[in-house]
Amino acid sequence: MTMLRFAEEQEPKSIEERKKQLHIRMKQRRANNENRDVKETLLIENTLATLERYQGGEKTVFCYLSYSSEAPTDGLIEALLERGYKIYCPRVVGKEMQAVEYGEDFTVSSLRIREPVGEPFNGKVRFAIVPFLAVDKQGNRLGYGGGYYDRYFEKNPDTLRIAYGFDFQIQNEVPTAETDKKMDCIVTDKQALFINN
Repeated sequence: MTMLRFAEEQEPKSIEERKKQLHIRMKQRRANNENRDVKETLLIENTLATLERYQGGEKTVFCYLSYSSEAPTDGLIEALLERGYKIYCPRVVGKEMQAVEYGEDFTVSSLRIREPVGEPFNGKVRFAIVPFLAVDKQGNRLGYGGGYYDRYFEKNPDTLRIAYGFDFQIQNEVPTAETDKKMDCIVTDKQALFINN
């Protein structure tokens, strides 16, 4: 009985507490990631194959500019540009995230993330390449806690959401709140998982 009570006390109570614990664990795991160059090549190949599955329509992609231990996107962006895709990248203004066309000029945000310079794009973006700390096979994503992507997808519900990261980041379950937006697809260095499509 005492052991059961102890286990219950150790069990995180809220979704926020569970998210925090997973956030810490996955950030450490991602920082210790090895063979990043090989994994990046495989990630790019799997992403290109995934986008080819959706032939026709606009070749527009909203893609994050990677930093720190995130799955790198510079090579992916280059490969997409070579194939005729129009690339837009995130810029944060207040609590909102804008799509701005990828170019040569960048600023660095207070969070030390590169952001493109230029006018925000208000048209339709077909695909979004989204970073994550953890994701499960139901498409539930753990980001960094700011809710920027969730608010962006609330305003752009038709954009196909592709979680882009390393295979070890796929977890059995990711705690979610009502406002969390699910991914449509998960692309890693080992596979592409299509969720409900």
